[in-house]
Amino acid sequence: MEFAYAMNKSATGAVAGKDARDNAAGIMTLLDAEPGQTYIIKEINTDDDEMNSFLFRLGCYQGEPITLISKKKKSCIVVIKDGRYNLDKLLSEAIII
Repeated sequence: MEFAYAMNKSATGAVAGKDARDNAAGIMTLLDAEPGQTYIIKEINTDDDEMNSFLFRLGCYQGEPITLISKKKKSCIVVIKDGRYNLDKLLSEAIII
């Protein structure tokens, strides 16, 4: 039990450190956004061509407005061009606002 707690504690510390560095650099992803607000997409930060293509087909690309409806730990519900989508954590982290 103590080992699992130590593992979880170190994992959350690493993630919190990454978020703190990203926010200090001015990088904000959908997971950092406030629900109910509309943002403009600054960039899609991924090297995966398939993910880029998928987001582009949804209408999610640089300069496009995106509204965050709600968010949970592992997903976000957004509105892009009058369509409502549930994006997983990987996709949500790739969208820089």
